[in-house]
Amino acid sequence: MERRMKEEPRRECATAELLGESPVWREVCSTLLRVAESDLPVLVLGETGSGKELVAREVHRLSTRSTRAFVAHNCGATPDTLIESELFGHARGAFTGAVADRNGLFDEADRGTLFLDEIGDASGLLQMKLLRVLQEGEARRVGDTRVRRLDVRVISATHRGLEDAVAVGGFRADLYYRLNAVRLRLPPLRERGHDVLVLARHFIARAAAACGIDAPAIAPELAQRLLGYRWPGNVRELANGCAYAVRVAGARVQVAVAHWPETPWEPDAVAASGLHAETRALEERRLREALERTRWNKSRAARALGLSRQGLLKKLRRYGLVDATPGASALDGPAGGP
Repeated sequence: MERRMKEEPRRECATAELLGESPVWREVCSTLLRVAESDLPVLVLGETGSGKELVAREVHRLSTRSTRAFVAHNCGATPDTLIESELFGHARGAFTGAVADRNGLFDEADRGTLFLDEIGDASGLLQMKLLRVLQEGEARRVGDTRVRRLDVRVISATHRGLEDAVAVGGFRADLYYRLNAVRLRLPPLRERGHDVLVLARHFIARAAAACGIDAPAIAPELAQRLLGYRWPGNVRELANGCAYAVRVAGARVQVAVAHWPETPWEPDAVAASGLHAETRALEERRLREALERTRWNKSRAARALGLSRQGLLKKLRRYGLVDATPGASALDGPAGGP
C-alpha cells in the first residue's frame, strides 16, 4: 500500500544510492534541483530497478515541500472497489465497517508529495479519479458532502511506454499530459559504465557494516564480470547481489565470483568488458564534444562526425544524450525529445 516518511531538511543532492560518476548519470543529478524547485508534476521513466522511487524522494527532499510528508503508493495494489476511499478517505458511517473518519493518500500528502509508482498499471477507474483531482485541485471523502481543497505535488513513475499505451487506448491521453509536465528519464545501469563498481562498493560496505565487519574489496575478475553484465534488474539487482555475497556467501577479505549469486554472465564478459567500457566512454565523450562545438545542432554534429543524422540520433539515444540538449533535458514538457 503506501509508505510515509518525513524528509530531512533540504540540502544538495547527496543520497548514497544516487552515487555515480558517468556523464549520463551526472546529467540526471544536475537536473534534480531545478526539477524540485519547479513544483510541477513529474513523470519518472526508467526500467525496473533503475532507482525511480529514490529519485522521487530526492526531488521531494530538495523541494520546498521537504518538511511535509512523502507518501508512496503502488498503483497496481488497490482494487477498484477501494480506490476512492484509498485516494480521498471516507467519513464515518460511509459504508459498513467505516467506524471512524479516515484520511486518504491525498490527505496524508497535503502540502507534501504523493508518489504514484507504476502509474502504467493504473486501472481505468483509478486514471479517471486521478485526472479529476488533478484538474480540479479538490476532492470529497466517500460519504461526505464537503469538498476539500488539496495542495499535493504528484510524482509518478513507470517502466512502461506510456506513449504507446496512449496510442492504443490503454492509458488516458489527458491524464498522461497532466502527469508529464516534467519528464525525467533514468538510464539503465548497463549504460552507466563504471558506476556499476562505484555502487557495488557502496552496497558491499553497507552489507559489511550490517555484519559488523570491514568492507571487503572486489576481486578483479568479478569487477570485469560486473562491468560486462547487462543488469536486467538494474541497481536493485546489483544491491541484492552485493548483500548476498557478504551476508550469505560470507565474503570477508575479498568478494570473488564464487561469492556472487548464480548469474548468467555473458561468455565474453571477462575478456571484453574492460575494453568495451573504455570504448563506450570514448565514444560518448566524442559525441558530447561534437555537440558542444556545434551548439547542439544535430545535423552539423553528424557531419562533423561523419555520420548520418539518424545514425547520430541512434547513438545519442544509446548514451541517454537525446534529452541532454540544453533546455530540453528536464523541463522539456509533454513533448520532450529532440
